[in-house]
Amino acid sequence: MDSGSARAANIAASPFAEQTCLVAQELDAAVERFSTFLQFRTVSSPLVPHHTVEPDEFRRLHDWMPTAFPEVWETLEVEEVGDGNLSYLLKWVGTVELEQQREEAAAAAPLLPVLFLSHLDVVPVANETLSNWTHPPFSGAVAGGYVWGRGALDDKVGVAGLLEAATLLIRTGWRPARTLYFAFGQDEEVGGEKGAAQISALLAARGVKVDMVFDEGGSIGSDGYPPYSTRPLALVGLAEKGFATILVQVSAAGGHSSIPPLDGSSAAAVAARIITAIDRRPPPTRLAAPVTQFLSAIADSTPGLRGQLFSVVGSPLAPDWLRDLVAGAFLGRDTPETAALVRNTAAVTGLTSGFAENVLPPSATVRVNFRLLPGATAQDLFAYLTDVAGPDLPHVRFEMSGGQNASMATPVTSASSPYFAKLKAAVQQVYTLKDGSGSVDVAPTLMAGGTDSKHYLPISAGGALRHVPVSLNKTAGDMRRVHGLNERVSVADFGRGVCVFQRLIQLVGGSA
Repeated sequence: MDSGSARAANIAASPFAEQTCLVAQELDAAVERFSTFLQFRTVSSPLVPHHTVEPDEFRRLHDWMPTAFPEVWETLEVEEVGDGNLSYLLKWVGTVELEQQREEAAAAAPLLPVLFLSHLDVVPVANETLSNWTHPPFSGAVAGGYVWGRGALDDKVGVAGLLEAATLLIRTGWRPARTLYFAFGQDEEVGGEKGAAQISALLAARGVKVDMVFDEGGSIGSDGYPPYSTRPLALVGLAEKGFATILVQVSAAGGHSSIPPLDGSSAAAVAARIITAIDRRPPPTRLAAPVTQFLSAIADSTPGLRGQLFSVVGSPLAPDWLRDLVAGAFLGRDTPETAALVRNTAAVTGLTSGFAENVLPPSATVRVNFRLLPGATAQDLFAYLTDVAGPDLPHVRFEMSGGQNASMATPVTSASSPYFAKLKAAVQQVYTLKDGSGSVDVAPTLMAGGTDSKHYLPISAGGALRHVPVSLNKTAGDMRRVHGLNERVSVADFGRGVCVFQRLIQLVGGSA
């Protein structure tokens, strides 16, 4: 199916009006470029040099980029950076900086640049799942109103959207007053140490300080935010939860498998009790910013008692006991997604024990991954595991995986920032509802996962805002497509995403 037919097939399924910044021919050409982009197998892994499984695929991508976006490569300063020069740093010099360089405005206060982020890499596709894909994961197929392929949502759509938006603006003769940077890393999916971390260090060495960082993050729920609001909702991450993996090391006497112990002291039995306790007794709930701001934002569209309570607990005057009640009795129990907003999540991601079928193993290791709320510490995690171990505590010890320290949650960016207002305006100007009832709602939130933005916070004066302007239908299971089977983005949403980025660049960059 060609992109024009695909576009028509998708219109009826969406609650949003069509975008207006791209004519049909421009959208078709952009979709064709995006399809090609998805065909590059830019998979990252922490176990290989440069964190790139196939470095030649990244190099082929680098050869293709200037041919796909010639106006951007001719207008912006483009550097190949990162480990192995497999990432990108682009600089769109603002007219204010040019004037200051000419000493025409030497007395003027500096206008700090703004940084836009996305990443080139994708997660791998398991060979055993290939037959379950509707279209091959690196085909970039355009069919049924969608563009299919690994990275269609996470996050080649961000790279393509930003470059398409910049291209449209260049063609109109627009230039930013403020200098804009674009950084596209090579290994965000495995932590960003070879890409984003090195780019941030490079900018810091050059004395660059930015006013705000925009990165991938919350998407747009076309079905609202189940189980609360059904009105379409765009989420903007103001902070990211922290990350820590702790190994629970179990010690036991071992022995011959023909004479197992009667007291439940085997390594397997102790490990099983700890895993069961983690599953049945998750960490305690706590309600804090930016989740309080999220609840306040969706209160009016959430029916019943929950909506009333969300409105109250979103106020700074709300009593602690009421916040505790809402966190524990509602968010902590409603869905896994809402529970992750109010607790340090604990997930068992590994269990190893045993080396022979006739030997009781003398040890076992339970790997527990935690995502930390703002304000939580590693000590909170060890205290939780100590409580979980209970009477088995003499048989276990805890250690950080790989000897690494826990990564704390990022600071919470202010929802009162003028940049939040600009992002909200850009999203709402594009994502209007075709039933005429207005625009998508926009709410701040807490990100459960990590992004490259964390590496740039030391050089950002205003923090980071995390949003990807495409829609997902949670009720239909679209969230499972991210890193999962049949990753795809609708043709219509790809166009809307380009329009959001175009408007955001205009609002943030100012007019020359």
